[in-house]
Amino acid sequence: MATKKAVREQIIASLSNMPDDVRQFQAGTLYERLFASKEWERSQTIAVTLSTGFELDTAPIIEAAKQARKQIVIPKTFPDRQMVFVPLTDAIQLTKSSFGILEPENGTPVAKDQIDLVVVPGLGFTNSGERLGFGGGYYDRFLADYQGKTVTVAFDAQVFKTPKWRVYDHDILVQHVITSH
Repeated sequence: MATKKAVREQIIASLSNMPDDVRQFQAGTLYERLFASKEWERSQTIAVTLSTGFELDTAPIIEAAKQARKQIVIPKTFPDRQMVFVPLTDAIQLTKSSFGILEPENGTPVAKDQIDLVVVPGLGFTNSGERLGFGGGYYDRFLADYQGKTVTVAFDAQVFKTPKWRVYDHDILVQHVITSH
């Protein structure tokens, strides 16, 4: 079994080298399937990251939520690997975190039990919900006592039949892995 670092590097390379037409086709399918999911339809407050680089662009997810009058909340991380979600509004000021991700500088965190759906980011997934994250442990900690719904949207290069990485007891499974195939 490969190290998590090696699997992460392989997935990042695959995503970075994905032809634009393939990326656009898969992304379109992923958005359609997310927006048609019962988790999306039944949610009013949705947690999502602000994507970077090789990740699936979350701007269309944020836009669709606005159109549907849903509230989007985005993560703010803290040095002790804790994370809260703050509503994404016009008043929010964004700054780049040490991870290179845009995070809110201001805003009042939303209580965890007020978030209906978390769109969980990551690098690798299995259809049964095992997840290879970016290595910080923020989402596993946040989701450990989260009672709402979780989904992820994954390009083909991110989906595995079985985990190619070690899965630990503290790793939290994603409830619904949305793929393009």
